[in-house]
Amino acid sequence: MPQPIVLDVDTGTDDALALLYAVGSTDLELRGVSCVAGNAGLEQVVDNTLRVLDAAGAADLPVAAGATKPFIERTRPEGQFHGEDGLGGVQLPATSRSRSEESATAMLYDRIRRSDEPVTLVSLAPMTNVAMLLTLHPDVVEHLDRLVFMGGSAAGGNVTAVAEFNVWQDPEAATCVVESGLPVTMYGLDVFDRLLIPQETADRWTRSDAPAVRLAGELLHRRGTRAAGFEQDYVGVLGDAGALVLLTHPELFTTRALPVRVNLQGIGRGQTLVDQRPLAQDQAALDRDPWPVLQVALDLDVEAAAAAFIAVVDGLAR
Repeated sequence: MPQPIVLDVDTGTDDALALLYAVGSTDLELRGVSCVAGNAGLEQVVDNTLRVLDAAGAADLPVAAGATKPFIERTRPEGQFHGEDGLGGVQLPATSRSRSEESATAMLYDRIRRSDEPVTLVSLAPMTNVAMLLTLHPDVVEHLDRLVFMGGSAAGGNVTAVAEFNVWQDPEAATCVVESGLPVTMYGLDVFDRLLIPQETADRWTRSDAPAVRLAGELLHRRGTRAAGFEQDYVGVLGDAGALVLLTHPELFTTRALPVRVNLQGIGRGQTLVDQRPLAQDQAALDRDPWPVLQVALDLDVEAAAAAFIAVVDGLAR
């Protein structure tokens, strides 16, 4: 049976790839999408999401607008990498889809609570919407199987020397998620930049007659590579979409149960502190002030994970 999921996105280029995967994968059943400001402003994010779902041939499902800004920080769109429109300039036709009249929080709660089986909540954006859901509706945890978020890092950052964008954008919201008590999986920069698609595959996709497949190729060409040594044979890093590959193919990833906290102060604000020491090394301190333990993705089989994504996108042509 496919896993029921809801997605929280700030639809830029890699969220768009994740939406294509979520619609195309037979292992997932997408129940709803909530939007938050991040890679672009909220209105642009909602419009991008509706158009991508159209291109993917998705069933009618709710797309709800959420937070326009973080809890405390000012809004800081990540337009440098995704472009002003969030999609790197990729042009998509207008859509007849419309946003839900419900708020993001209300829609997520309704979709999760009404499910006959536990739902997985996947956050690919600053976690403001998710934190509001957990705060306003604490009983939602009874209906969630787990929470997977793209964010953080066990090593360095991307938007600062130590902080990853989604966590840095709203560290208080990230703290709420990390300390929620739910089973939480962190898909961070340790694997984010390593999952790439071969150049020949992206080129083939851009020539496809299928809108969803062609869109995947165009998005990958806009994204490019961030990892040294891959430029000649690989064209685009999957980014957020890799979190969904982890969800459907966990056997291709190495995860460890590790204590994690979010730094809320000083120059390191927004950093995910991941304690990789043996727990017994400082057990007395952990007993006094226990850290939440998350499943942290640290490694992956790059070729096999890329092949899983490619298979799903190829299937969108049928």
